[in-house]
Amino acid sequence: MPPPRATRARPSAVLLVGASLLAAVPIVLPGARAHAQLPPRSAARTRPPAVFLDCQSGPNCNQEQFRTEITFVNWARDRADSDIHVIFTSQEMAGGGREYTMDFLGRGDFSGEDDQLRYRSSGQDVQAETMDGLARTLRIGLLRYAVASGLGPALDVRYDGAPVGPDRENGAGAEQAFYDPWNSWTFRLGVSGDVDLRETQTETRLNPQFNADRVTEAWKLNLEARIDLRRERRELSDGREVRDDRNDWQLSSLVVRSVGPHMGLGIDADFRNSVQRNQSARVRLSPAVEYNYYPYSEATRRQFIAHYSVGIEHSNYFEETILGVERETLPVHRVGVQYRAREEWGNAGVGMDAKQYLHSGGEYYSFGISGNLDYRILRGLEVNLSGGASMTNDNFYTPAGEISDEDILLGRQSLPSGYQYDVSLGMSYRWGSSFANIVNNRFPQSVRW
Repeated sequence: MPPPRATRARPSAVLLVGASLLAAVPIVLPGARAHAQLPPRSAARTRPPAVFLDCQSGPNCNQEQFRTEITFVNWARDRADSDIHVIFTSQEMAGGGREYTMDFLGRGDFSGEDDQLRYRSSGQDVQAETMDGLARTLRIGLLRYAVASGLGPALDVRYDGAPVGPDRENGAGAEQAFYDPWNSWTFRLGVSGDVDLRETQTETRLNPQFNADRVTEAWKLNLEARIDLRRERRELSDGREVRDDRNDWQLSSLVVRSVGPHMGLGIDADFRNSVQRNQSARVRLSPAVEYNYYPYSEATRRQFIAHYSVGIEHSNYFEETILGVERETLPVHRVGVQYRAREEWGNAGVGMDAKQYLHSGGEYYSFGISGNLDYRILRGLEVNLSGGASMTNDNFYTPAGEISDEDILLGRQSLPSGYQYDVSLGMSYRWGSSFANIVNNRFPQSVRW
């Protein structure tokens, strides 16, 4: 199966080769002469461009592999020393795949020369295939800047795809209609487990799960089922034996209809049990509406989302609750607001979540707010701040009887709490060499003391 292609999100002002080569994902190799090149930005500029790769989060951003395979640029340790700032983001796709977005932001001589490339991996790709595709996509995006820096005579292009243009034998176009026998549906069936055996403690877990997804521009459908079978035994210092045997399960589904580039309408359904919340079975059905101030196509870089849902929640309890009921059906609504952004100066996010049960005059509710900020103050100096706070007054599911210390320690039950706060503050300063071109993989941390 050929590797997924890198696709260009918007046209660029300077191209090394025709758009047909970029669409087919060429491979850029150093070492030979190019036959067509762009002139340097200035007569004095003949050095490789300096690149700052910004991928603080997201899977498969292996900076060591990128530095090893892409040698026609200088890799900067700090944004202030770079000519190109590359912001690397990703988001999940149907079937277990991911769409990776690389935003190329020109600085200095390249100010205003911005670009964007995307790479899509499928759920069947192994990590090596994904990393090769990402390295190839990053290489293509940096090529134009290398040529504009005067490195064109040292670069060449190799095309590994099918011949472009009409079929020479029958005169027909090479492109054929795409047929998907699964109609965009993907399925995944899996099972995992672990066993931990010690003299005074044993733990075994088994986790079967099933997923079905269908994702198109117009619809997003998801069905998920999972089971968590846990058997745990611990011996205490006084000789007593404590057991924690649980069978947790969950069945959830989601149906979302796209309404333009900023809005979606959906229904979220959930069927599960929860030992910790004293629920032998809980059913929740919630129609919802969501609005994103920015187009969803920009969600990996910035999003400002307001989400509102209203529905019903029915619970059957293991034990009678503090309100003296064994089962009940409650109306509930929820609103969530979230802002996320990744810019040249760093990234920031803030979110708010509020839920209220509409019975008993709405006296049962929960409210939480959280946020994070990673800000580059100046060259080499960064500040990191994160925190959250929540207030809860919806512990009506707590059992009426006494909660044992063993259940609290094992996490089977938790004592009611009206609030929770957490905060984290950090700062770092880096100095020294501005470049990070060399990779030395000897003595990895995994084999050291």
